Amino acid sequence: MTVTAATQRSRRTPWGVVLLRSLVVLGLAVAVVLATAVAFAPAPAVEATAVPIAAEPEAEAASVEWPDSRSAGYGVVGVDGSARTAGSTDAHPMASVTKLVTVLVVLDRHPIASDSRGADIVLDSADVDALGAAIADNAPIAPVYDGMVVSQRDLVEWALVDSAANAAWSLARWGFGSIDGFLTAADDFAARHGLTQTDLADPSGLDAASVSSAADLVQIGLMAVDDPVILGTLQLESVRIPGIGIAPNTNRILGEGDVDGGKTGTLRVWGRNLFATAVRTVDGEQRRVVAIVMGTITADGIDAQMLALVESLWDDFGERVSLPEGTVVAEYRAPWGDTVEATTTADIAVDSFGDIVPSASAEVRSVEVDAPRGEVGEAWAVVGEERIAVPVRTGGMLPGPDVQWRLANAVEVLGWYGLW
Repeated sequence: MTVTAATQRSRRTPWGVVLLRSLVVLGLAVAVVLATAVAFAPAPAVEATAVPIAAEPEAEAASVEWPDSRSAGYGVVGVDGSARTAGSTDAHPMASVTKLVTVLVVLDRHPIASDSRGADIVLDSADVDALGAAIADNAPIAPVYDGMVVSQRDLVEWALVDSAANAAWSLARWGFGSIDGFLTAADDFAARHGLTQTDLADPSGLDAASVSSAADLVQIGLMAVDDPVILGTLQLESVRIPGIGIAPNTNRILGEGDVDGGKTGTLRVWGRNLFATAVRTVDGEQRRVVAIVMGTITADGIDAQMLALVESLWDDFGERVSLPEGTVVAEYRAPWGDTVEATTTADIAVDSFGDIVPSASAEVRSVEVDAPRGEVGEAWAVVGEERIAVPVRTGGMLPGPDVQWRLANAVEVLGWYGLW
């Protein structure tokens, strides 16, 4: 048969067949590319899922020898939630313990550096009148005169160590311009610190309307010993007062039973109050407590009750294992079903007190697929100001997905390229 142009045209493959064949080839190529992409897509890092940390078993409450008084309380420095009270929960006359609040309020507005005597204060006739009023009330006094120059710290020491009523009055008036200004500041101070049962009617506590509760006075005591000026003053065995000489600290148990500071208060219509702070080294750690006893009759009685209360607290300090080694704090759950746990690498033991339960937490980062076992964060426990942390490690390698899972979840896998 003769081949001509006409016969050649009749033997050409139809364009539809060509197109179909091209599409099939293209589809196969795309399928190969997609399959390759799915098979080798880099798996993303897996985020952690927090595992709730089991609550610790309840510990025994502190074994406290509560005094036979109208009200009492204690707190441990640096341990939040440690404050406890017994007896009446009402507000009662503070007597001269009021002076501790007065000093806190004044130093809140006019702080003194620990190595300074503070501002110089020129006393006037109003301060002399306050001296006469204190004498009339048969209260402890510091002799003053019109034009006398004293330091801010002089007045603090005379008020807290000798319990001089007129010194507290002069300090309060100087700090705020007037006694009314001071009382307004005292109300604001109480509100800011949540002292809902504390109300001052005067700076010295001679007025029975200057009241507080044992719960509030524990918090006041904790704030007081946190101020080095106040704590250092409460620890003074005596103070020199012009016109009197050496005046001993009114706290008769200073230096006994680990008591290294405090403030007394006596009011005929109420009785005796005693604030004390004590410090002891327990298991190699220095611990400080504060305590208040309110409403007893005799000086010997309140002293003995305070010493017994403080002594009963020391054996309630101890170490608690908050998170044992190997505690699971997080899991890494991959979408393809594999899981690896993150656990603590050592015991987390913190110093605690009584039934105070440390708060435990953990923070971990994501892990890469096929990464070797390693540290991924830390876990910690906190009691008050103490924070103990240990590393957290994964228990093994988190394997990547197999090809079967990748192909079955191809749309999700392709999304790992950031396509959607």
